[in-house]
Amino acid sequence: MTQMLAHREDAQKAWLDLFASITGLPIGLFEMHGREPLGIFSQGSLSKFEPHCQLIRSLPGGLAACETDHCLRARRALLQHGNELTLCHAGLYNEAVPVWVRGEVRAVLLYGEMQIDDQEYQRRSLEQHEKAVARLALDEDQAAQVRALLLQAKSYTPDNLQQLRITLPKVEQWFYGFIDQEELLEQHLEKVSHELQTRLQAVIARAENMMLEARDLSSEEVFRGTNDLLSAAEAMGTVVQNLRQSVGEYHFQKERIAPLLYEAKRIYETEAKGRGISIRIDLASADGSTPVLEVSRYHLQNALNNLVHNAVKYSFRPRSGRPRTVNIWGRPGKGCYAITIENYGVGILPEEIASGDIFADGYQGKLTQGEYRTGSGKGLYFAKRVIDRHRGRIKASSRLMSDEADREGQPHLNQFTIYLPYEQSKEGSAGGEDDCMD
Repeated sequence: MTQMLAHREDAQKAWLDLFASITGLPIGLFEMHGREPLGIFSQGSLSKFEPHCQLIRSLPGGLAACETDHCLRARRALLQHGNELTLCHAGLYNEAVPVWVRGEVRAVLLYGEMQIDDQEYQRRSLEQHEKAVARLALDEDQAAQVRALLLQAKSYTPDNLQQLRITLPKVEQWFYGFIDQEELLEQHLEKVSHELQTRLQAVIARAENMMLEARDLSSEEVFRGTNDLLSAAEAMGTVVQNLRQSVGEYHFQKERIAPLLYEAKRIYETEAKGRGISIRIDLASADGSTPVLEVSRYHLQNALNNLVHNAVKYSFRPRSGRPRTVNIWGRPGKGCYAITIENYGVGILPEEIASGDIFADGYQGKLTQGEYRTGSGKGLYFAKRVIDRHRGRIKASSRLMSDEADREGQPHLNQFTIYLPYEQSKEGSAGGEDDCMD
């Protein structure tokens, strides 16, 4: 067990102790490990077992029967996902309460060892007691002693149980919420570390090749080699920028949009060529001019870098007679300028677009899972933040091109279109998609 897991278990036991001391009820926490539930019990909680339970556990075969029974009921609750008042093998009641975090059951709380103040519940309790007497082969004196202790156990009304049922999971959900965030952070760090390591290895490899071949290279070859190194280093810079909690202060000024797009192309062109993909840009307008927008150059450059990089990264490689291209084109509209970045490759599910999940921090598309492509799930999140700050909008579409999958999956035509106002207004919002029609 790692130190972090040990700290988590200590914290869980402290919380179980607190519950047991307040209610006087024993409580266990069960998580599914593999196919079987694993229980966590604190010493304070174990000390709250009823004398009836302590006697049963001291009898031959009693402890094993209790532990097996606990696991069976916890496993059923984990699989059925619902609150359940369960009857233990020896006749006392336990409440099983699932703990939900982000739409899934992370654990089950099993607490109780009590009687229910109701004639029907008490009848079932005594029936279960008789079965336990037979199963454990108790003599008359033992059976009478166990029965007497059973009837002396703490008694709760159904209303009492309802209060516990409402309040108990809330604290545990709060605790698991912290664990969930911690696990997400670990996953993000692992992805980012892999992406940075991959890019750093590429930079080192290119630098080593240049060093070995420097004496034989022409000035033109040196220029191309150093440009590739610069592009790889700047791509690493985009990854680092995506990790920053703050994107820095925005400084808006009039800028031609073409240089920003060509810069994004330059940074990722070497990677694209390595995958057999070309990047094409078409910003031609009717009068041959290139658009000028009021933007924060540094931020918009990083946003465009992310969008172009995603288009390259998730493009399928070319096949015989089927070249692959990332197409970038712009069109003027009434109140804003629209830029579309298009690729042919790994798709996006309609529900991911409709829900906006693709723009969530750390989210990676379901169809990309299993793809050996680096990524931290932060690129689109960062791009949308920047575009929103520019009073713009971003729209995604993904169209299945063939039901027949090749070695990289089913091909989709994907488009990300951003709508940017020509000028920033302190009041009101920028023109939207309807204002950007040809």
